[in-house]
Amino acid sequence: MKTIQKLAWIILPLMITTAAFGQAPGDDKEKEDKIEALKVGFITKELSLTSVEAEKFWPVYNELEAKLKEIRQSCKKINKELRESEEKISNDDAKKKMNTLFENDQKELDLKKEYSEKFIKIIGEKRTLKLLSLEHEFRRVLLERLKDRGEAGPQDRKPHGKP
Repeated sequence: MKTIQKLAWIILPLMITTAAFGQAPGDDKEKEDKIEALKVGFITKELSLTSVEAEKFWPVYNELEAKLKEIRQSCKKINKELRESEEKISNDDAKKKMNTLFENDQKELDLKKEYSEKFIKIIGEKRTLKLLSLEHEFRRVLLERLKDRGEAGPQDRKPHGKP
């Protein structure tokens, strides 16, 4: 039974990755879940996680991601407010929003430092260093796949306020 569990930790993310691109596009939640499954498979493969490591790694990683998501929601809210009322914003309010964005950047950095220590205990220094670059690498690979399928997202659109 343990052997099956170990194999599941390794094979399941790869199967989900393959299946995710084989299905027709659905609602946002479905797409989000597919992307998350792809990310799990990508990170598991790139870090060569054993089943024992994966059992320890993923709860810590998911905890970090949840905390980062909270911080990023605040940034999204500020960006949305800016898009909706760019011309009406006062200088004082702009300064407050900039400070909030800087504080959020610092919070993200502090969290990454804190959690890198936890990851080092699970997967070591070299793979923790690699993990730090995998987020950007995953986005690059995902964007390439989406471009190949003609489904590139907002990253390919012109930035707000630019002609």
